[in-house]
Amino acid sequence: MRTKELNYYIAFIIFLCNACGFAHKEELVKNYFLIAIDTHEDMSLSYSLKDQGSFIAIVPGTVFAVGYNDQFIVVKQHPREFPKAPDRSTTNYFIIPLINRINPSEDKNVIGPLTTREFKAKSIELGIPKSLEFTKVFNELE
Repeated sequence: MRTKELNYYIAFIIFLCNACGFAHKEELVKNYFLIAIDTHEDMSLSYSLKDQGSFIAIVPGTVFAVGYNDQFIVVKQHPREFPKAPDRSTTNYFIIPLINRINPSEDKNVIGPLTTREFKAKSIELGIPKSLEFTKVFNELE
């Protein structure tokens, strides 16, 4: 193989390796991660299947704000149908109970999508403390 062809081959391999990475990957609590595959508009709340090295999307993109403690994760999301841009005129809310689960399956242990009014009512019903705020906010996605 000539040097020029070898350089192209190496550059292609490096490109493929970089393309497989995440635009964002951040662990929140109890195997829950904020994951964005290609761009931040892909941001989702996902659950890590540690044994398998993969993730289950719990709240799909575009997640732009989260708050959490040892009992709940709360999420704000603009719905998105890929490849379209997120619908920033709509904000959905989600609640993921970590202690008093509603379903043993991670992808079904989620309450939402909820409107602002429904989210406030459900927060009171579940006893989510007012101190649990949306502490992680991605302003560029808001």
